[in-house]
Amino acid sequence: MALTSYPAGGAKRVLAAVEKSLQDCPSVVYKTVLGNSLHAKLSLGEPLEPGDESLRVNMGFSSKGIDNHTAYGLVRIGDVLAVFKFNETFGSTLPKQKKAALMPVLPEYLVARQVKKVEAALQAASTS
Repeated sequence: MALTSYPAGGAKRVLAAVEKSLQDCPSVVYKTVLGNSLHAKLSLGEPLEPGDESLRVNMGFSSKGIDNHTAYGLVRIGDVLAVFKFNETFGSTLPKQKKAALMPVLPEYLVARQVKKVEAALQAASTS
């Protein structure tokens, strides 16, 4: 989990820009730390429950016989943006049914717990 605090309205603008980028460009090519180019597919999922607003993003790519799938959750809590990430890798030759069982899913109850902690910290900061 990563937290970023923004000036008033900043987190809302960043989340909107991320959502628009994902709608406009459902894939990305990037260089790995080893210098290889990877083509990753991106898709928006159903929003997460906690927070003021959220995005659920799935990213997947294959490289050298290994499928890599990452589930991201971006949750806005006021002017704070919390980013959650859960990753799974498995052999690309696995049958579809086994792959489906291994796909990463953000544990929503853990996201909710962390969001409550951020909300409590923001509330405490505003009353002090």
